[in-house]
This record gives sequence, C-alpha cells and structure tokens, in this order.
Amino acid sequence: MIISNRLRGAAWLGMIIVIVICGIVSKPVNICDPLWCRLLGAILLLISMRGAAVTGRYLAVYGNPIRRGRGPGEPTRLVREGPYSCMRHPMHLFLSLFPLSLGLLASTSCSIIVGVAEAVLVLVLAVTIDEKESITRFGKEYTEYRKKVPAFNLRPRCLLKALGRRPPKHKE
Repeated sequence: MIISNRLRGAAWLGMIIVIVICGIVSKPVNICDPLWCRLLGAILLLISMRGAAVTGRYLAVYGNPIRRGRGPGEPTRLVREGPYSCMRHPMHLFLSLFPLSLGLLASTSCSIIVGVAEAVLVLVLAVTIDEKESITRFGKEYTEYRKKVPAFNLRPRCLLKALGRRPPKHKE
C-alpha cells in the first residue's frame, strides 16, 4: 500500500497544529531559556527547510516523477545521486527536525515534548512505511540499495551533500 501525498500533507498539518496548540495553551516552563530555545529552533528550522529543499530537488530531478494531479509526483526511478548516495532517507531526516524546531520556537514544555515525539515518529515512519513502499515500487533494486546504504547517516560529508547545492531543475 502506497500512502498518497495528500494524506501525508494532512498528517503534517495535523502535527503542526498540535504543536501550535501546545504552544498557545501551555505555560512556558524552564526546560531551557526561551531565548536559547527560540534561537536553536530557528536554526533547526532553517536547516530543516534547506535539507528538505535540496533532497526534494534530487527526487524531482532524478526520480522521474509521474504527476497525478496537483502536488509533487511519485518517483518512478530509484534515486542514488547526491545525498541519496550515502543515506536512504535524507529528506525524512531533515523533515524530522521541523516539528522539533517548531516546538523549540514555541518554547513551552508541552510544545518541546510534542516536537520531540513527532520528530521520532517521522523517523520511525520513514523506516517502516517508506521502506515498504520503496520495496513495492522498486523491488530487488531497492533491496540491494538497502544493503549498501544506511537509512540515516550523520557523517558530516553526507550531511553536507544534503545541505549543499541543489541540482539543476533538469538533468544535465
């Protein structure tokens, strides 16, 4: 079973709403100094957005997406270029920072705890749901890729690939 991008978008919106509600209804608690929490949140938000933009462009350029209506297409080719050469789920890694950054920006105990929980959930879902979808979509090719490339890679060289230059809009 492949989950639609529309459902994924709705889940993201729900996660964001929960963090915002936590930030509004709960009182600031001294988990960390609000200024430092917000500064760290802003930095993580920028890193998250940059990493998602770069890795998303690699999927769009090298994944030969089929567009079904509006929104991003589904990849029809296994992407192994750029950050995908050293990590199977670079986009999920950077997207997992998004709820955490929002929690820190709100800087309440509730928002931070929910942000951490949602970040972990994103990583767990990437390994469970996306792995199954990728095996369904790409079969043996993905199984071989999975043996050679880790799901997540925190080595600086790999992270720099994901935060570096985006590929051109079209293959050269």
